[in-house]
Amino acid sequence: MAEASPDQGKVSLPISRETLGLGLIILVMMAFATWDQWAIWSTKDDYTFGYLVPVFSLYVFWERWVNLRPLLTGETSLPGTPVRPWLLNLARTLTFFCLIAFALGSAWRAIFGTGTVSTLAIAFGLMGCLLGFAFLSVRSQNAAEPTSRMRWSALGLCLFPAAIWIISGPFLYLVDNQIKAPLLEFVTEVVAGLLRIGGYTISLRANVIVFLPSGEQVGIADACSGIRSLSACIFVGAFLGALWIEGSFPGVFIRRILMIGVSAFSAIVLNIARNTYLAMYVSSHGAKAIDCDYAGLEPGQAGFSSFGTVHDFAGNAAMVATFLVLIACVPLLNRLGSSRAKA
Repeated sequence: MAEASPDQGKVSLPISRETLGLGLIILVMMAFATWDQWAIWSTKDDYTFGYLVPVFSLYVFWERWVNLRPLLTGETSLPGTPVRPWLLNLARTLTFFCLIAFALGSAWRAIFGTGTVSTLAIAFGLMGCLLGFAFLSVRSQNAAEPTSRMRWSALGLCLFPAAIWIISGPFLYLVDNQIKAPLLEFVTEVVAGLLRIGGYTISLRANVIVFLPSGEQVGIADACSGIRSLSACIFVGAFLGALWIEGSFPGVFIRRILMIGVSAFSAIVLNIARNTYLAMYVSSHGAKAIDCDYAGLEPGQAGFSSFGTVHDFAGNAAMVATFLVLIACVPLLNRLGSSRAKA
């Protein structure tokens, strides 16, 4: 006789109507946030990765459903003490205010169109409601009060699907517009310093590098500041961290934050390398050469390279190199602090 599996006879508990209703509310909020941020994704080249945000958010949620569902039905019981009443009341209050913020942001968006106020209210309202609903919807066996560990586990499982909406829209207003000019200045100064170390004689005119004595010029434009790769790489780093950085809290949380930090650092460093290479290419071939392919053909001419211009190829190569660096960092971060690393 075959031995019975330990899972045989185990009844899967249904999800309560209240939890299903909250889930439906979140889906509607996600759809509205997608509509709101679409205006940014379709008009800002730096944010075309935003089209992936709804898909990746739902994918991560689906991938973690096997762990989240038992917490919402009471099938899983984790040891610990219940959350203190004041913290539970605080969670309810904050969730309510996030729902109000989302509603007000949605009304503002419908009346006045896209803008800073509406996008911030909608995105942060969505994030707060999703995390709050997850924290408050946890159930325990036999109608007992769920433990603090259960509630925080549910919140942690929903952290990426909730927080990723902050990068795809509000990041433009909170970070992008604030650091674009300083980042452009920083990148220009570093590239100029590297060229001087390499023996080039140059002068700076704002964000334009002038090679002496030839007079050839190369400008580091806003698009070359690195903000485009920065926002995209932070998104990719957050996604890779959510799916493949392993471990338990708080170590896994720290490693995922490190992954995002590595993403930002890699984007800036490789963008500096890209701009330095383009400047050196201009010094050797002239300013117009970067707007042609490596054979010197202009766009539209017969035989023009499918890799695009030198400028575009360098940008794409830097982005691919950044993504490869991030993928390589996943196993390294997984070993950080693990017992195998200590052995």
